Amino acid sequence: MDGAPLVSILINNYNYAGFVSQAIESALNQTYDRVEVVVVDDGSKDNSREVIASYGEKIVSIFKQNGGQASAFNAGFAASQGDILCFLDADDLCDFSKVSRVVEEFQKHPDAGWLFHLLQKVDSQGNALADDSNETNFSQSLFDFREKISKGQPIRTVFPATSGLCFKRYVLQQTFPMPEQLKISADNFLRLSAIHVAPGLLLNEKLAMHRIHGSNAFESRKDIAYLHAETNIQTSYYLKKRFPETKAFTNQLFAHSFGRVAGRSGFNKASQIFESKKYLEDNFSIDSWFTCSPRILYNYAKSMGSRSPK
Repeated sequence: MDGAPLVSILINNYNYAGFVSQAIESALNQTYDRVEVVVVDDGSKDNSREVIASYGEKIVSIFKQNGGQASAFNAGFAASQGDILCFLDADDLCDFSKVSRVVEEFQKHPDAGWLFHLLQKVDSQGNALADDSNETNFSQSLFDFREKISKGQPIRTVFPATSGLCFKRYVLQQTFPMPEQLKISADNFLRLSAIHVAPGLLLNEKLAMHRIHGSNAFESRKDIAYLHAETNIQTSYYLKKRFPETKAFTNQLFAHSFGRVAGRSGFNKASQIFESKKYLEDNFSIDSWFTCSPRILYNYAKSMGSRSPK
């Protein structure tokens, strides 16, 4: 990159009027000068619109009907101009030095197309929470997962949530527009698309704060494994549709997730999920079944074993 690249911070908001101002302030007050802040309000029903509009021309504001996370990401990307894009949930905060560090690392590693960094968990008031992260393999070095994906090998790295994701524009140009059926957990499609397209960086630094509060305590739900499995069925279908060459990987991801969902709700119900039905119709051959059925059955049994007794 020649000179100082423009960096867009994309903030997606839905009913976070009590937090979005802090997110915007953290994005506007970066130590790096060339920052564009794009805020997408996804049809909030609280007073988020008034809060966002109060920033006037300091930010790029987009107000749209509610469409879900992928829809908000699409709107933000289309409105952005940055050479580098960093995502930020409206209830999270950027460290003021985040963009400077991201630009510095991208300049050190010109082959990197993405950078994922650690997050500091905080409570609703911004107080640090105990770190229970198992993201121990992050370091300031280049990672290339493309061969694993092409061979259908598992990716065992635990990637960060939305506010830990940064990309060069050329990577996202191959991903966007995202399938708007991804109402939640669209960040998983972003991550997997990026690591398929290019090598990148796993930065062992906490450059943003991830707020844990009553409205977003998704990861603490007792049925989180089941919910992840449902969204991974969607991810596997749309990732394969966008990048057919990922079939070996998406077959394994689908088999794992389909087995988990079937173990909880039954094979018939799992097969009626739109993306399940389409994946089975479009992508599974006899060879695929031979390769993937053991994984389906293993995860089916595992999910059955983890069900709470009635």
